Amino acid sequence: MDFSTPARSLESLSRRRPSLPEDVVALSRRLLEDGNCGGGFPAGSNSSDYGDEILSMLALGRDHGRWEPLAVGLNLANDYLGRLCRALPTETSSTGGALPQAPVYAEGPRVPSMSATASASDAAAVSAAGDEKDIDADLSVTVSFCAALLDVCRERMEHSEPRVRSLVAKGVGSHARYCVSVNRGLPHSVSAAAADLSAQRRGLYRHTVRALFQQLAMGRDTENKSKSSEGTLDDTTGWRSLETNLHTIAAYINGCGGTYVEEEGQTLTDAGAGGAKEERPKTLLAAITFCSINHVNRHVRAAAIQVLEQIIVSVVLTVSKNERNGDGGGGGDSMALLSSADSGLRGVLVEVIKISLSDNWSQVRMAGSVLARVFLVALMEHESDQATSSLHDLDTVLLPRMCLNRFYLAQGVKIYSHETWRIVFAGGDGLGRVAECAGPVCRYYCKMCDADNHAVREAACQAVAELASKIGSHPTYSHYLSPYVPVLLQALLMCFHDESWPVRDEACLACGIFCRAYPEECEPELKTLFERWMEQLTDQIWSCRENAAVALGDAIVAYGKPMFDEILAVAQKNIPSARNQAEMTREEYKRRQNDIDAHTNSQLYSCGSLAPKLRKGGAGRIGCSSCAVTREKALWEETDGAIYLIREMCVKCTGNVEGATVTISDDVLLPLLTELADVCRVKHFPQSDDLRTTLWRQLPVMANALGKNRFKRRYLHLFIDLLAVNIDADRSGSGASQLSVHSAGQCAEELGKLVGMSILRGRFEEVGREDVFDRAIDERRMAQASGPPPNKGISPFGPPGLIPSTDNDGISPFGPPGLIPSTGDVGIPRAGLVLSESF
Repeated sequence: MDFSTPARSLESLSRRRPSLPEDVVALSRRLLEDGNCGGGFPAGSNSSDYGDEILSMLALGRDHGRWEPLAVGLNLANDYLGRLCRALPTETSSTGGALPQAPVYAEGPRVPSMSATASASDAAAVSAAGDEKDIDADLSVTVSFCAALLDVCRERMEHSEPRVRSLVAKGVGSHARYCVSVNRGLPHSVSAAAADLSAQRRGLYRHTVRALFQQLAMGRDTENKSKSSEGTLDDTTGWRSLETNLHTIAAYINGCGGTYVEEEGQTLTDAGAGGAKEERPKTLLAAITFCSINHVNRHVRAAAIQVLEQIIVSVVLTVSKNERNGDGGGGGDSMALLSSADSGLRGVLVEVIKISLSDNWSQVRMAGSVLARVFLVALMEHESDQATSSLHDLDTVLLPRMCLNRFYLAQGVKIYSHETWRIVFAGGDGLGRVAECAGPVCRYYCKMCDADNHAVREAACQAVAELASKIGSHPTYSHYLSPYVPVLLQALLMCFHDESWPVRDEACLACGIFCRAYPEECEPELKTLFERWMEQLTDQIWSCRENAAVALGDAIVAYGKPMFDEILAVAQKNIPSARNQAEMTREEYKRRQNDIDAHTNSQLYSCGSLAPKLRKGGAGRIGCSSCAVTREKALWEETDGAIYLIREMCVKCTGNVEGATVTISDDVLLPLLTELADVCRVKHFPQSDDLRTTLWRQLPVMANALGKNRFKRRYLHLFIDLLAVNIDADRSGSGASQLSVHSAGQCAEELGKLVGMSILRGRFEEVGREDVFDRAIDERRMAQASGPPPNKGISPFGPPGLIPSTDNDGISPFGPPGLIPSTGDVGIPRAGLVLSESF
């Protein structure tokens, strides 16, 4: 079914399988032929006839027991009311101003939108310039139509089809918008019909609120299950009509605009001290608070948060209307609901935002993120000395959670939170605010490092690393973080034992950054850190090996020659390990990969995440283990980790890094690279291609760090013949992996750009393989010519502008640069956590 437009929804009826009854299809065709659903009423047609046809469609849905005609009828009714509403005079101001609609984010939880732009055909069809008698007659017909529509809405709130329930909520909102517009936009002499509409609106609202309390009182332990649950009452699927009730209330508030606060303002001040904890809340605000925080169902929590969002919008519209009318006192009273420390609504909002931003479900985090932005922007737009002070008072509660969500695994939450940060701290004071709240921020981060959700633990490690990178390197603010370094370091060490490798990976990087920013504070734990880094350097995951090398490179910068000597000894020991790898043919390797028994009862992976769905590890915690995985470490992985380690030694010990005091000499480096080139020639196990792939990817980085002349004269010749053999593997039939062949060709191209294409070709010519070099360069040029144009700032994750630039005063939410490549560079970005220059 397509509900994007009324006409498309009608066209969808004839395509349904099994086919709908003939009277339903005939009515849909008649509506399409009449043209009433095309955006305006045709000249000479009667809008009341169109309303009768809509009611006929709703009746057919009830009679035949099919949800499709019922949904289409509700969709047509919403459109019909919207067009009548837009044709009324002064509709824009009828609700206190144009209602701001939050953007839909990746199909996240949103309140149905009833706003639309008026068309000329609407105004011509239902003229607001007619005499009062005609208006009164039209309203009398509309009142009857609305009464029938609301009866359907009341009956179908617990319908088994979620699309019907969503359209019911939208219908209630459309009716509320039309009703409020009629009351404010028409003369008093037609107030009788308008009063009937208001009575309908308030009656259905009271019915919805009563149904909400009934569902909460009923709980889940009852045999009186609704049709919507189909007998299933768990913590993920629908919860009877409770979710629909909340969506309906949110849509009702959206339709009423500022009128809702004017009529129901008193109910927003009596949440009660224990509203969030009451099993059977006694007030509406207490019920919404309970559903937002305590309810077990994530859909209910998200829907309740949307109600609070619409309440904030209603308050803002009331304030704006009073300001336009010169009623400053009224506007101030309404704004006090959000800004006053004694306001029950404000207390509920802060508590709900605090808890929802830490919810275990991304859907609820998204809803909480939207609520946080709406709340903070509302305070900022009506800024006063009190509002400014109120914003700063929220820092200790909201700031840590807003910071962490910029690293959350779900991209919608991450990007939306980053944009919220830019809006709230547009003045560039984010760094100072975070530094001043270092205590609450650090305590929250440490708590999240021990969270049950592996995605939260991963985000917490990234956020801790950001603190070290941004505040630890700042001359003014570094002392704010210094007292909390030991606690943060202990939290990261705990994450080293995590069963989820992305958590270990991020903790490893973060520890290296802390050592570089706070070497004295980290020195007591240096022995333990070195042991953990050594474990990571030989991990089964290549990313863990690489980032362990990055952390060890940071340790060299922090602790100088003693640390360099220890790491050099490790590199010398691990480089030859691949020679001792057990022999295995490629056929045997493939047979093991396809062995069903070997993959039964193996590691499970989380939906929506590339990380395994694992418990926390480490001493004294649930899921305590030694980080056991499904296969043992391989000897070739030690050599692979040594390649990354040599790369870091080249980068950090050649005078190119600020603060580095150690310089690696050719007497030390030449034997290492000579041994490495020799070891990478092994071919007695299938993973040797992976080893060479790592070499070709990291060799250009080493070459650039050493410099053109030094690399060309002392080291280039060590790799030429091996590089030529790997590039020519396709033609020689050696069976090398395509990944290693591609990486070898890319390595040749990048080395040619560094030392000069003619010089590199001459080196290939010395070993008689210049034809291999020519063919590789030609193939890469052809591929680049036929491929997409060079990157011009387009994000790889969506359209331009989806990921904001980090060249501003805001904390970068993207972690290591390898996660999101730079939009201005070509090639593979280096590993390591390099964030934007300022918060």
